Amino acid sequence: MDNIRQLITFIFAISLMYMLLDCDFKSKKKLYLLGLFGFIMLICVIFVLLNFKYTFFMKLYPLLIHFPVVLAFIFVSKFKIIKVLFIHFTIVAASTSITMIGIIISSFLGSDTALVNIVCYIMYLPSLFIVYRYLRPSFLYMLRNTDKGWFGFCTIPVSYSVLIYMSSSYNVDAGLFKPRIVLIAILLLVMTLSAYILIFRFFRQTREQLSLQIEQTLLRTQIAAAQTHLETLKESQEKTIIYRHDMRHHLNLISAFLADNNKAATQQYIAEVEKAIESTVVERYCNNYTVNLILSSYISKAKEEQIAVETQINLSEKNTVSDMDLCVIFANAIENAINACMHIPNTNDRTMKIFCKNNNDKLFIQIANSYEGTLKFVDNMPVSTEENHGLGTKSIAAVAQKYSGLYSFSSDNKVFKSTIIL
Repeated sequence: MDNIRQLITFIFAISLMYMLLDCDFKSKKKLYLLGLFGFIMLICVIFVLLNFKYTFFMKLYPLLIHFPVVLAFIFVSKFKIIKVLFIHFTIVAASTSITMIGIIISSFLGSDTALVNIVCYIMYLPSLFIVYRYLRPSFLYMLRNTDKGWFGFCTIPVSYSVLIYMSSSYNVDAGLFKPRIVLIAILLLVMTLSAYILIFRFFRQTREQLSLQIEQTLLRTQIAAAQTHLETLKESQEKTIIYRHDMRHHLNLISAFLADNNKAATQQYIAEVEKAIESTVVERYCNNYTVNLILSSYISKAKEEQIAVETQINLSEKNTVSDMDLCVIFANAIENAINACMHIPNTNDRTMKIFCKNNNDKLFIQIANSYEGTLKFVDNMPVSTEENHGLGTKSIAAVAQKYSGLYSFSSDNKVFKSTIIL
């Protein structure tokens, strides 16, 4: 019976870890290696259970179960080791707390080990629902957006696991129903629940603060995009006014060339006027007026830096995504691309590709650019050591989250890609 409970508890714990950790199972090589590792550890567990007593197996439980599980999730998770450890020991605390509740209930109803198992079985499914519905969003948000304080967070579940192990509470036998053990179980349960209530409240407050910071950054970016929009429009209008004012002088000079029958000078002057007028026209990249102004401004800047720009943009005038949010995405992604390309000494290697397409009410945007040096990623987000850098990708991520969309940042063969699906 204990073996069955341990198996169900193990499945419960693995399910919780999968919920709370961003795991990557796309690589077949990873799956094969993970399967081989799991098979080896299963053989070790079976060997110990067949050749030694159950109490001996429980003494080796951290080595035979906890350690392999942590290694496996470190291998497939996208988070730092300390975050994986926090989630693992949190789930150890959760699963053992359920066992503690079973022990407490059973001690008052007859001290029956079978009753402990029944209580655990009853509580597992509701616990999975509660974690998925109410706790998972805050945990994932903290894992993805914060890198500080995790060593302090880990001390709580690690201390709990050590105390549980030292009290021999991993092994559900008749000895657990002694008053001293039951009292310890009650105290540990109350302390753990209190600690995690505080942690969860801290997570929610931090999430709200981070959301506010992102909204402020997003607002500043939108204001900058609007200013760029207005400056581009103002510059275009000023040039138009100037050339409209000078048109009378141009026509008089052309008339003078024609009067002298100087066709060559006339044609050359007309070509120069046409070229000057063309410079006042905002180049058309898409049907969305506001986004087109932003694209025109940033792409012109890219060309001034001798960056070869390739565009394929299919964006309608009206979209489910607001013009300002689209400008935030394009402005930040293209500005980051320009900054990266400017660090490439050979101008022939400076390239940028902008792709945008509507498909089945979904908007797909991808900006790719060449870069020099190495890129560092933390939780799938590019990081920079330069001051005030890295806000662009966070703003892009914030817009994607606002529309419940997807975003990714990746690099391969000296090409960085920002991909957004809204």
